[in-house]
Amino acid sequence: MIVVDFENNISAGTSTNGANHKIPGRIGDSPIPGAGAYADNDIGGAVSTGDGDIMMRFVSSFQTVHYMREGKMPAEAAEITIRAISRKYPNFRGAIVAVDKKGNFGAACHGMDFSNFVCKINI
Repeated sequence: MIVVDFENNISAGTSTNGANHKIPGRIGDSPIPGAGAYADNDIGGAVSTGDGDIMMRFVSSFQTVHYMREGKMPAEAAEITIRAISRKYPNFRGAIVAVDKKGNFGAACHGMDFSNFVCKINI
């Protein structure tokens, strides 16, 4: 989840379902800053879902916000990050949703059907 409040404060949060057959002691990507979720009040936020073991190697949420910092729109930033991951891991399954501080949003995915997400403005 990514939230931009009426004062333009940005928060991002995520949770994990726990990977099947996970390695004992594995903590997953959700508690790793920049892997499962990342927000920067000056730029925007991003959240990742899918194969957390791969996503955390790329700190995918942080990387997506980094591309937005460089001027990319959220959908393009998410797509660039997903493409970088899929070049190294062509069979991975994952998705990224991103929102910038102006309320522009977008998503990208690889290896999974991720055609639905919700954005509500001025609730």
